[in-house]
Amino acid sequence: MRRVAIALLASSGLPAAAHGQEQDLQQWTLLAAQGEVADRVVVYAEVQPRFTDEVSRLGQLLIRPAIGYRINDDFTALVGYAYVRTDPLGGRATDEHRFFQQLNSTLYRGGGGLTITGRTRLEQRTVVGAEETGWRFRQVIRAQAPVKDVRGGKLQAIAWTEPFYNLDSTDWGQRQGFDQVRTFIGLGVPITEGLTAEPGYLNQTVFRRGEDRVNHVASLTLFYRF
Repeated sequence: MRRVAIALLASSGLPAAAHGQEQDLQQWTLLAAQGEVADRVVVYAEVQPRFTDEVSRLGQLLIRPAIGYRINDDFTALVGYAYVRTDPLGGRATDEHRFFQQLNSTLYRGGGGLTITGRTRLEQRTVVGAEETGWRFRQVIRAQAPVKDVRGGKLQAIAWTEPFYNLDSTDWGQRQGFDQVRTFIGLGVPITEGLTAEPGYLNQTVFRRGEDRVNHVASLTLFYRF
């Protein structure tokens, strides 16, 4: 029940109690591009370096390509692969391979430009040197709304939350149950045609056997749509 409560607090954007938590200051930069290359055929790619341990070192690197099909204006289905290199301070570096299936959806378009979208992802995770495959479910709910006209478009207010749930346990350490929750608040800033920057604050609460970990992340996304 404690972890469910923390997940709800994190999803609401409120800080959870500091008891039993390890905390870190990090910086993540996400470079992403997506576009339609043929009739309804979509390609996507991202690279994300994550600087950890008080932003002193590269603790994780993620590379994720995908291909998909635009079902209609509200739904796009994708399949993809992710390579994740994790190098914890004082620990053993790991190489993870993930295959995933994903559905991007538009849930609501309201007056004033408010848009609510979802991203549903199912992952199959393997770690080099281990045998078992871990299945994980992730669900993003994102809201954005224009707040001001700026050169090149509209400045957007953005908030989203993403709980992660492990569907099984593995020999390399994945445990069934809530894995983590990420919550973001920031801005969408148009840079040039097709290019948007999303700076903001991301709170990542990771549930562990001992102390839970809370990462305070200065987040920057650069997204190019073509």
